[in-house]
Amino acid sequence: MNADVVCVGTSCVDVLIRGADLSAPFTEESKQAQEVLLSVGGDATNQAIVLQRLGVNIRLLTGFGNDDASRFIQNYLHNAGVDIEHCTISDNIRPSISVVVISPDGQRNFIKAGTDIRFKQYTVDLQAVKNAEIVSLGSLFISPFYTAESIAAVVDAAKSNNALVCADVMMSPRAMGLDDLKEVLPGIDYFFPNEDEARGLTGKTDPDEMADVLLGYGIKNIIIKRGKDGCFVKNSAERFFLPAIGDDAVDTTGAGDNFAAGFIAALLEGRDLRGCCEFAAGTAGVSVQYVGAHTGVQSRKQVEDFIRKKQAAI
Repeated sequence: MNADVVCVGTSCVDVLIRGADLSAPFTEESKQAQEVLLSVGGDATNQAIVLQRLGVNIRLLTGFGNDDASRFIQNYLHNAGVDIEHCTISDNIRPSISVVVISPDGQRNFIKAGTDIRFKQYTVDLQAVKNAEIVSLGSLFISPFYTAESIAAVVDAAKSNNALVCADVMMSPRAMGLDDLKEVLPGIDYFFPNEDEARGLTGKTDPDEMADVLLGYGIKNIIIKRGKDGCFVKNSAERFFLPAIGDDAVDTTGAGDNFAAGFIAALLEGRDLRGCCEFAAGTAGVSVQYVGAHTGVQSRKQVEDFIRKKQAAI
């Protein structure tokens, strides 16, 4: 069965800890937490689960090992109704287990076992990319997009069927620069860096200037996520700021992935750029009211009702 959207990227196990004071040393054998949740995460995985709940026909392409963590992720995704038929399974793949420490203001920090344990490189099934309307690259610079060639392969497969390409990014110590990707960046239609990532890529501090640099490399639309300050959007024809939608956050884990999922869902139904950003902001706004990267969003109606309620209160 063909998918309307194919999400390509990472999956992992998330152990989320909320309401524990980990800033002070242990004075006893244990500490009390308000909440501990075991879930799955990873850029493309979060997007796929949220898109599925928004009513989109999706396919996830990620890598699994032959270990307990991988089996936990696969079982979780199967129960969530996510198509994982074309994922890669290999003894050379070891999904990461991330401990997510959530502070009282909803911000999160991660504890990970090194920077290269997320995945060993895996090969994407390019036949599974074809015939989608939209292909989403979970995050440039992390698995499976460590090289310009690995990015180009997926982008080229998408463009061979005239699919739109969306991409997020995660900066890492081994990240390439924009010049390393100058041949492939024109194939990206919508790019979702956050403000820190856009600053790291461009060396600029002003969102307008950041967007201009990225547009100069041929990317069609730049959407810079600014957390509680909303997003800045620019292409060759328009520019605008859009405020965030929602109240104080309980947990911001996966907010960017929810934003991307909401944007893609709206794009698929033909909304204009502002409308896509508005639905994306609403999807992220719902997500941060709950602990976990994809716990909050359950349906398209839920997001639409949330947006209407928040707009009516302005």
